[in-house]
Amino acid sequence: MFLFTTLSAAADFVIDMDDHGSLTEALENIPMDAGIVTLKLSKQNLKDSDTKLSLPDDRNIKEFVIMPPDGSENISCPEMERICANGIPLTIGEGVALENASIYGGRCASGEEAQIETSNLTIAGSVGFVFGGGFAENGGTSNVTETFVTLKNSGVVYFEIFGGGHAYSEGSQVKSESTSLKISGTADYVLGGGFAEDGGTSECLHTDITVTEESNIPVALFSGGSASGSGSLSSVENAKAAVAGRANWAFSGDFAFAGGETRLNGSSRLEILSAGISEIAYMGSFSSDEGSAAYVNTAELMVCGTAAQIVQNSQSTDHGEARTMVKALFPCSN
Repeated sequence: MFLFTTLSAAADFVIDMDDHGSLTEALENIPMDAGIVTLKLSKQNLKDSDTKLSLPDDRNIKEFVIMPPDGSENISCPEMERICANGIPLTIGEGVALENASIYGGRCASGEEAQIETSNLTIAGSVGFVFGGGFAENGGTSNVTETFVTLKNSGVVYFEIFGGGHAYSEGSQVKSESTSLKISGTADYVLGGGFAEDGGTSECLHTDITVTEESNIPVALFSGGSASGSGSLSSVENAKAAVAGRANWAFSGDFAFAGGETRLNGSSRLEILSAGISEIAYMGSFSSDEGSAAYVNTAELMVCGTAAQIVQNSQSTDHGEARTMVKALFPCSN
């Protein structure tokens, strides 16, 4: 038996996990023209098959919101591994903790091709990883034309938040024409582009990161993307990040490690705004580990706030290679 309750304008349908045998069953029974769907997440009926979810994109769902169950302000589901939004605007609500989950705005494609126009993710709770784009594996392709990611003040990303997608394994590809991130919460790593891993390829044409005054990035911000593993390639044409909050290390470029390669072919711009604080601002990318390579065509930096140290080049460690071809340090224009 399943239950759908009509609400006010705040939501069209509510799915209460306690009224279903499993989360997968609950999603399968969402009706047509469901509008705004609110899922009250519970661990009571969470099955092994529920840990990798794909939102149904054939029901005309306008928005999907995940919230704690009635009578509780918090719900923790460390068992959750992956949610693929398939282009449906998805909100992880405040009080929802998916500590180990990867959240994808696009489709998850395994050995197939997938394309959507727009993705929109809002994180007000806490999750492991966030990707504005899709996930591709086993030679698959997952493209999202435009991605939008918002990390709210209450939001926490324990590991990394990307504007682009995630290409895993040889022959797998993800691509976005533009990515947009607005960061107001806390995330260890923030990257405007996508992630290429173990032979995958990520491509982004334009990336744009806005870091508000409320934000905290305790490890590093990269205007571009990242690549890990031999044969992996992340490419970005033009990247920009504007920091009004706190970012410990701030790079105008990309992050290559474990044998991956990144290329920022156009300009990569980092702006530390008047309220922004960075321990070190880098004009370029970062490459770590032997066989890794990070190349930047033009790196631009403008500091109106606080940067304890400015490094006018790309950086490398553990025999990685990193290079910035052209560097431009701009005076503050605020």
